[in-house]
Amino acid sequence: MFSLPASVERVARELREDILRGRLHPGDRLPSERELSLRIGVNRGAVREGLRALAQLGLVEIGPRGAQVAPASEASLDVLGHLLALDDLPDAELADQVLEVHAQVFSSCLRMAVERGSDEQLERARKMVERVGRADLSEAAYASAIRDLVHVLVDATGNFVLCLVRRGLELHFWDRLEAMGLSPRIGHERLVAILSGIDAALERRDAPAAAELGLQLIRAHRDRIVEMLQEEHARQTRTVLREGLASSLLQHLTAIEPEGSAE
Repeated sequence: MFSLPASVERVARELREDILRGRLHPGDRLPSERELSLRIGVNRGAVREGLRALAQLGLVEIGPRGAQVAPASEASLDVLGHLLALDDLPDAELADQVLEVHAQVFSSCLRMAVERGSDEQLERARKMVERVGRADLSEAAYASAIRDLVHVLVDATGNFVLCLVRRGLELHFWDRLEAMGLSPRIGHERLVAILSGIDAALERRDAPAAAELGLQLIRAHRDRIVEMLQEEHARQTRTVLREGLASSLLQHLTAIEPEGSAE
């Protein structure tokens, strides 16, 4: 991914957030280049380039009459990273939707790997499965082992488009979760049961069984991640409420203190 000049990124970021947060809606016409230049404090060239960057993301359509917000269905996968980065903590519903898709992709990946992979590739995948199931792995090592397993399986499919999808999900989703310290690791007993089934399916070249167990593994990760996000959102909400209550109480006490002192 290339970096935009600071002034161009400023334009793209401000308008992107307005769109992704719903302050601008599909079909809304954006202000003119001159208006945006004055509002954001950059030159018109930066505005023009910022709009082009948003058009590449599929968030904006540029026509003879200016730019307008594009339908959400036109956005590219790159928008996912920006959506997740809107707030300090990803939205639990958005994460759930990403993982729902990821489960289907991983299931298809396992099926194709079993059907198309060489004996050597599947043997390498089995070694990765064994590594994922080790009880002594740290959270970071577990995430790394899962990533390596996915790489081996995708290579075994021989599907270039699947390689691009894998990279997109890693870059825009898994890397961000890992940076936030959110681990998808599930209970060891459940993990080992699923992995044992995957290993057996790889050994037998049982594509339907491998696909079903792939679904189970990512759905288990999905349940874990969504639960963690919901709990953290609830904790942050409670913290905000407590801080707001404490601030309100302090203001109330401050307001009545002079009257008490006068007595």
